[in-house]
Amino acid sequence: MMYKAKVFFNNLTDVKTFVDAVAKYDHLEINLISDIYTMNAHSLIGVLSLDITAPIDLEVPTGPIPDSFFEDIRPYLYEE
Repeated sequence: MMYKAKVFFNNLTDVKTFVDAVAKYDHLEINLISDIYTMNAHSLIGVLSLDITAPIDLEVPTGPIPDSFFEDIRPYLYEE
């Protein structure tokens, strides 16, 4: 089952801590999508190449997703 959410980063430190948080889930495909660009969320350089001034779509197309993943990304979730 695919998981979709929006994430938002307040600053570059948030980007770094987010990438560090998702790094432990290297068995999952985690993508960040901004406009026409899709980047691997495990890649700091990839994430930094996106427009981080706006919310970014997060997709995890494969599973199962451990509960700890949702706890780790909670600080970055964007509520519309």
